[in-house]
Amino acid sequence: MDNEFYEPENYHPIKDWAKICATNKPIHANEAKKSDGPFYCPDTFEELIVRKCVDKRDHFAYKGRLSSVYGGGESKLHFECKTEICEELKKEFPDGNWKVERLIPENKEKDIKKLTPDISGRINGKPIVIEVQASSLTLPKILKRVNGYYARKVSILWIVPLKEDLGTENFRPRLYEKYLHSMYYGKVYYWIKGNGSKVSPVHFDNADRWIEESHWFEEDGTERTEGGFDKTYKTIFKPNYGKKIDLKDFISYEREEFTPENEDKTVPKCLIFKDNMKKWWKGK
Repeated sequence: MDNEFYEPENYHPIKDWAKICATNKPIHANEAKKSDGPFYCPDTFEELIVRKCVDKRDHFAYKGRLSSVYGGGESKLHFECKTEICEELKKEFPDGNWKVERLIPENKEKDIKKLTPDISGRINGKPIVIEVQASSLTLPKILKRVNGYYARKVSILWIVPLKEDLGTENFRPRLYEKYLHSMYYGKVYYWIKGNGSKVSPVHFDNADRWIEESHWFEEDGTERTEGGFDKTYKTIFKPNYGKKIDLKDFISYEREEFTPENEDKTVPKCLIFKDNMKKWWKGK
Protein backbone atom coordinates (compact mmCIF):
# COMPACT_ATOMS: atom_id res chain seq x y z
CA MET A 1 0.00 0.00 0.00
CA ASP A 2 1.42 3.37 -0.97
CA ASN A 3 2.02 6.02 1.65
CA GLU A 4 -0.50 8.82 1.71
CA PHE A 5 0.28 12.37 2.70
CA TYR A 6 -2.13 14.48 4.67
CA GLU A 7 -2.11 18.19 5.39
CA PRO A 8 -1.27 18.83 9.05
CA GLU A 9 -3.89 21.54 9.43
CA ASN A 10 -6.49 18.77 9.20
CA TYR A 11 -5.01 16.96 12.19
CA HIS A 12 -2.35 19.19 13.81
CA PRO A 13 -1.40 22.88 13.69
CA ILE A 14 0.89 23.96 10.85
CA LYS A 15 4.40 22.76 11.66
CA ASP A 16 7.11 25.39 11.24
CA TRP A 17 9.75 23.34 13.05
CA ALA A 18 10.93 19.74 12.81
CA LYS A 19 13.93 17.74 13.91
CA ILE A 20 16.45 16.12 11.60
CA CYS A 21 16.40 12.35 12.17
CA ALA A 22 20.16 11.91 11.80
CA THR A 23 21.18 14.63 14.27
CA ASN A 24 18.02 15.46 16.30
CA LYS A 25 18.77 19.13 15.62
CA PRO A 26 15.72 21.40 15.22
CA ILE A 27 15.31 23.08 11.85
CA HIS A 28 12.83 25.67 10.55
CA ALA A 29 10.84 25.00 7.37
CA ASN A 30 12.26 28.17 5.77
CA GLU A 31 15.78 26.77 6.11
CA ALA A 32 15.11 23.10 5.49
CA LYS A 33 15.84 21.35 2.19
CA LYS A 34 14.70 17.88 1.16
CA SER A 35 18.32 16.76 1.29
CA ASP A 36 18.41 17.64 5.00
CA GLY A 37 15.82 14.96 5.71
CA PRO A 38 14.39 12.71 6.81
CA PHE A 39 12.65 14.79 9.50
CA TYR A 40 10.38 13.93 12.41
CA CYS A 41 7.87 15.77 14.58
CA PRO A 42 9.16 16.39 18.13
CA ASP A 43 5.57 16.26 19.43
CA THR A 44 4.18 13.07 17.83
CA PHE A 45 7.47 11.52 16.54
CA GLU A 46 5.89 10.98 13.11
CA GLU A 47 7.88 11.40 9.92
CA LEU A 48 7.59 14.82 8.28
CA ILE A 49 8.32 16.14 4.80
CA VAL A 50 9.21 19.74 4.01
CA ARG A 51 6.94 21.63 1.63
CA LYS A 52 8.15 24.73 -0.16
CA CYS A 53 5.07 26.72 -1.11
CA VAL A 54 4.24 29.63 -3.41
CA ASP A 55 0.73 30.45 -2.16
CA LYS A 56 1.43 29.94 1.57
CA ARG A 57 4.37 29.81 3.92
CA ASP A 58 6.83 26.95 3.90
CA HIS A 59 5.94 24.22 6.38
CA PHE A 60 6.36 20.58 7.31
CA ALA A 61 3.65 18.05 6.42
CA TYR A 62 2.95 14.75 8.11
CA LYS A 63 3.66 11.57 6.20
CA GLY A 64 1.65 8.55 7.22
CA ARG A 65 0.19 5.32 5.90
CA LEU A 66 -3.61 5.32 5.98
CA SER A 67 -6.13 2.51 5.60
CA SER A 68 -7.29 2.04 1.98
CA VAL A 69 -10.77 3.52 2.31
CA TYR A 70 -10.35 6.58 0.07
CA GLY A 71 -9.55 6.85 -3.61
CA GLY A 72 -11.24 5.87 -6.85
CA GLY A 73 -14.32 3.67 -6.57
CA GLU A 74 -15.19 4.70 -3.02
CA SER A 75 -18.94 4.73 -3.73
CA LYS A 76 -18.63 1.32 -5.40
CA LEU A 77 -16.82 -0.05 -2.36
CA HIS A 78 -19.60 1.23 -0.12
CA PHE A 79 -22.28 -0.34 -2.33
CA GLU A 80 -20.50 -3.69 -2.59
CA CYS A 81 -20.03 -3.91 1.17
CA LYS A 82 -23.61 -3.22 2.22
CA THR A 83 -25.06 -5.37 -0.58
CA GLU A 84 -22.83 -8.37 0.11
CA ILE A 85 -23.39 -8.26 3.87
CA CYS A 86 -27.14 -7.79 3.52
CA GLU A 87 -27.46 -10.81 1.20
CA GLU A 88 -25.54 -13.01 3.64
CA LEU A 89 -27.69 -11.88 6.57
CA LYS A 90 -30.84 -12.66 4.58
CA LYS A 91 -29.60 -16.24 4.17
CA GLU A 92 -28.61 -16.60 7.82
CA PHE A 93 -31.67 -14.86 9.29
CA PRO A 94 -34.46 -15.19 6.69
CA ASP A 95 -37.07 -13.87 9.11
CA GLY A 96 -35.04 -10.75 9.88
CA ASN A 97 -36.52 -8.57 7.09
CA TRP A 98 -33.05 -7.33 6.08
CA LYS A 99 -32.92 -4.32 3.79
CA VAL A 100 -30.44 -1.82 2.40
CA GLU A 101 -31.16 1.89 2.85
CA ARG A 102 -34.39 1.43 4.80
CA LEU A 103 -35.95 4.74 5.88
CA ILE A 104 -36.64 4.97 9.60
CA PRO A 105 -39.10 7.89 9.90
CA GLU A 106 -38.80 10.67 12.43
CA ASN A 107 -40.67 10.65 15.72
CA LYS A 108 -41.82 14.20 16.38
CA GLU A 109 -43.22 13.38 19.83
CA LYS A 110 -39.81 12.17 21.02
CA ASP A 111 -37.90 14.68 18.85
CA ILE A 112 -36.07 11.89 17.00
CA LYS A 113 -34.93 12.69 13.47
CA LYS A 114 -35.30 10.26 10.57
CA LEU A 115 -32.45 7.87 9.83
CA THR A 116 -31.47 5.74 6.84
CA PRO A 117 -29.08 2.98 7.93
CA ASP A 118 -26.99 1.22 5.29
CA ILE A 119 -28.31 -2.18 6.46
CA SER A 120 -31.10 -2.96 8.92
CA GLY A 121 -32.98 -6.01 10.12
CA ARG A 122 -33.63 -8.20 13.16
CA ILE A 123 -31.84 -11.06 14.89
CA ASN A 124 -33.93 -13.04 17.37
CA GLY A 125 -36.44 -10.20 17.30
CA LYS A 126 -33.87 -7.52 18.21
CA PRO A 127 -33.45 -4.60 15.77
CA ILE A 128 -29.93 -4.22 14.34
CA VAL A 129 -28.45 -1.56 12.05
CA ILE A 130 -25.10 -1.67 10.29
CA GLU A 131 -23.39 1.50 9.08
CA VAL A 132 -20.69 1.15 6.43
CA GLN A 133 -18.10 3.85 7.09
CA ALA A 134 -16.61 4.32 3.62
CA SER A 135 -15.99 8.06 3.80
CA SER A 136 -14.72 10.63 6.26
CA LEU A 137 -17.71 11.18 8.51
CA THR A 138 -17.32 13.80 11.22
CA LEU A 139 -17.68 12.80 14.86
CA PRO A 140 -20.79 15.00 15.37
CA LYS A 141 -22.54 13.08 12.57
CA ILE A 142 -21.47 9.74 14.04
CA LEU A 143 -22.78 10.84 17.45
CA LYS A 144 -26.06 12.01 15.92
CA ARG A 145 -26.65 8.56 14.47
CA VAL A 146 -25.51 6.72 17.60
CA ASN A 147 -27.87 8.78 19.77
CA GLY A 148 -30.70 8.43 17.26
CA TYR A 149 -30.47 4.65 17.25
CA TYR A 150 -30.12 4.47 21.03
CA ALA A 151 -33.32 6.52 21.42
CA ARG A 152 -35.04 3.83 19.34
CA LYS A 153 -33.34 0.99 21.29
CA VAL A 154 -31.57 -0.25 18.17
CA SER A 155 -28.10 -1.82 18.32
CA ILE A 156 -25.54 -0.40 15.91
CA LEU A 157 -22.44 -1.83 14.27
CA TRP A 158 -19.97 0.33 12.35
CA ILE A 159 -17.92 -1.43 9.65
CA VAL A 160 -14.98 0.05 7.74
CA PRO A 161 -14.65 -1.47 4.23
CA LEU A 162 -11.19 -1.59 2.66
CA LYS A 163 -10.03 -1.86 -0.94
CA GLU A 164 -7.15 -4.04 0.24
CA ASP A 165 -5.95 -5.64 3.45
CA LEU A 166 -4.80 -3.27 6.18
CA GLY A 167 -1.47 -5.06 6.40
CA THR A 168 0.83 -5.30 9.40
CA GLU A 169 2.94 -2.16 9.12
CA ASN A 170 2.41 0.89 11.32
CA PHE A 171 -0.32 3.25 10.14
CA ARG A 172 -2.18 6.38 11.24
CA PRO A 173 -5.88 5.72 11.96
CA ARG A 174 -8.22 8.47 10.88
CA LEU A 175 -10.14 10.29 13.59
CA TYR A 176 -13.32 8.27 13.09
CA GLU A 177 -11.33 4.99 13.18
CA LYS A 178 -9.91 5.96 16.57
CA TYR A 179 -13.38 6.87 17.78
CA LEU A 180 -14.88 3.54 16.69
CA HIS A 181 -11.90 1.83 18.33
CA SER A 182 -13.01 3.38 21.63
CA MET A 183 -16.69 2.63 21.07
CA TYR A 184 -16.09 -1.08 20.45
CA TYR A 185 -13.80 -1.68 23.42
CA GLY A 186 -10.47 -1.42 21.64
CA LYS A 187 -11.18 -2.74 18.16
CA VAL A 188 -12.35 -1.67 14.70
CA TYR A 189 -14.17 -4.03 12.33
CA TYR A 190 -12.70 -4.03 8.80
CA TRP A 191 -14.29 -5.70 5.78
CA ILE A 192 -12.91 -6.67 2.36
CA LYS A 193 -14.90 -7.66 -0.72
CA GLY A 194 -15.58 -11.40 -0.81
CA ASN A 195 -15.73 -11.78 2.97
CA GLY A 196 -19.52 -11.99 2.99
CA SER A 197 -20.70 -11.27 6.52
CA LYS A 198 -17.26 -11.86 8.06
CA VAL A 199 -15.16 -8.99 9.41
CA SER A 200 -11.62 -8.66 10.76
CA PRO A 201 -11.44 -7.07 14.23
CA VAL A 202 -8.27 -5.02 14.67
CA HIS A 203 -6.80 -3.55 17.83
CA PHE A 204 -4.44 -0.56 17.58
CA ASP A 205 -1.23 -1.41 19.44
CA ASN A 206 1.17 1.35 20.46
CA ALA A 207 4.14 1.75 18.11
CA ASP A 208 7.62 3.11 18.81
CA ARG A 209 10.37 4.77 16.82
CA TRP A 210 14.06 4.80 17.60
CA ILE A 211 15.55 8.24 18.19
CA GLU A 212 19.20 8.18 17.13
CA GLU A 213 21.72 9.40 19.66
CA SER A 214 23.52 12.59 18.59
CA HIS A 215 25.85 15.22 20.06
CA TRP A 216 26.37 18.83 19.05
CA PHE A 217 27.33 22.26 20.36
CA GLU A 218 25.01 25.25 20.46
CA GLU A 219 26.21 28.66 19.23
CA ASP A 220 26.99 29.63 22.82
CA GLY A 221 29.24 26.59 23.22
CA THR A 222 26.75 24.50 25.25
CA GLU A 223 27.11 20.79 24.50
CA ARG A 224 23.85 18.97 23.69
CA THR A 225 23.10 15.25 23.64
CA GLU A 226 19.79 13.73 22.54
CA GLY A 227 18.44 10.39 21.44
CA GLY A 228 19.53 6.83 22.05
CA PHE A 229 16.07 5.58 23.08
CA ASP A 230 12.64 4.50 21.81
CA LYS A 231 9.72 6.94 21.84
CA THR A 232 6.07 5.94 21.49
CA TYR A 233 4.19 7.57 18.64
CA LYS A 234 1.16 9.59 19.66
CA THR A 235 -0.88 9.09 16.48
CA ILE A 236 0.77 6.10 14.78
CA PHE A 237 -0.22 2.53 15.71
CA LYS A 238 0.44 -1.07 14.74
CA PRO A 239 -2.50 -3.26 13.63
CA ASN A 240 -3.09 -6.26 15.90
CA TYR A 241 -5.52 -8.71 14.30
CA GLY A 242 -8.07 -10.82 16.10
CA LYS A 243 -9.67 -13.90 14.58
CA LYS A 244 -11.97 -13.14 11.64
CA ILE A 245 -15.57 -13.43 12.86
CA ASP A 246 -19.00 -13.75 11.26
CA LEU A 247 -21.69 -11.20 12.12
CA LYS A 248 -24.03 -14.06 12.98
CA ASP A 249 -21.91 -14.55 16.12
CA PHE A 250 -22.22 -10.92 17.28
CA ILE A 251 -24.30 -9.87 20.27
CA SER A 252 -26.25 -6.75 21.27
CA TYR A 253 -24.75 -4.93 24.21
CA GLU A 254 -25.53 -1.73 26.10
CA ARG A 255 -22.31 0.12 26.90
CA GLU A 256 -22.05 2.90 29.43
CA GLU A 257 -20.76 6.39 28.65
CA PHE A 258 -17.00 6.35 28.39
CA THR A 259 -14.21 8.91 27.92
CA PRO A 260 -10.91 7.35 26.78
CA GLU A 261 -7.83 8.18 28.86
CA ASN A 262 -5.95 11.28 27.64
CA GLU A 263 -8.59 11.98 24.97
CA ASP A 264 -11.40 14.50 24.81
CA LYS A 265 -13.97 12.41 22.94
CA THR A 266 -16.69 10.90 25.08
CA VAL A 267 -18.50 7.83 23.80
CA PRO A 268 -22.15 8.20 24.90
CA LYS A 269 -24.28 5.50 26.44
CA CYS A 270 -25.40 3.41 23.49
CA LEU A 271 -26.47 0.02 22.18
CA ILE A 272 -23.77 -1.64 20.10
CA PHE A 273 -23.59 -4.84 18.09
CA LYS A 274 -20.22 -6.44 18.83
CA ASP A 275 -18.27 -9.69 18.94
CA ASN A 276 -18.05 -11.71 22.14
CA MET A 277 -14.37 -12.69 21.92
CA LYS A 278 -11.87 -12.33 24.73
CA LYS A 279 -9.28 -9.64 24.09
CA TRP A 280 -6.18 -10.95 22.35
CA TRP A 281 -3.86 -7.99 22.95
CA LYS A 282 -1.78 -7.04 25.96
CA GLY A 283 -2.50 -4.00 28.11
CA LYS A 284 -5.68 -1.94 28.19
